[in-house]
Amino acid sequence: MKTNTQTRGRPKTFDETEVLTRAMHYFWEHGYDNTSLDNLLVAMGIKKSSFYATFKSKEDVFSKTLALYREQNMQYMRNLKEKVGPKEAMLTLMNLTIKELEETGKVKGCLLINSGKECYNRYDDLSKQISHEFNFMQDMFEALIQDAKDKREIKNPKDAKTIAGRYMNALNGLVVTIQAGAKQALIDDLIESLKEILE
Repeated sequence: MKTNTQTRGRPKTFDETEVLTRAMHYFWEHGYDNTSLDNLLVAMGIKKSSFYATFKSKEDVFSKTLALYREQNMQYMRNLKEKVGPKEAMLTLMNLTIKELEETGKVKGCLLINSGKECYNRYDDLSKQISHEFNFMQDMFEALIQDAKDKREIKNPKDAKTIAGRYMNALNGLVVTIQAGAKQALIDDLIESLKEILE
């Protein structure tokens, strides 16, 4: 989406999705409280006048990045499901976490989970949105699991909602365990638990 703003009489054009994506990655790396407006402007690559002509505040940008994160992830999972099937799409998320650890030595984790730990019950509007976005993601995984059950890719007798909750908890637990510097044996055990949930 192209946005035109006026900067001292001269039009400024930028792609809003592009600058929000830059902001999203900056928040993801540094957190909400540790992100100053000055640093955010540098990360987004826009001037303060353009910022305020398009966004209300840092919180407004963060809110939009959370929605963008959810949209991008849901689109990614839809595309991945079409390519490899629903069960393999969920296993791919686990594999990407391990790949990120191998390539960078750390994992960023889920932006929604990270944001929840930092912002929940501290910022009213953001707390409500984080809960809302998280529920969207849970519904997405539930639908993927139900699809996998219908295709007989997953034979777990539990209902799709229960499996989705356990999958999300296990995946986030894997991330937290890695972030805590756990030994490889524990990481390997969590990977096996994730696979068992989707059997």
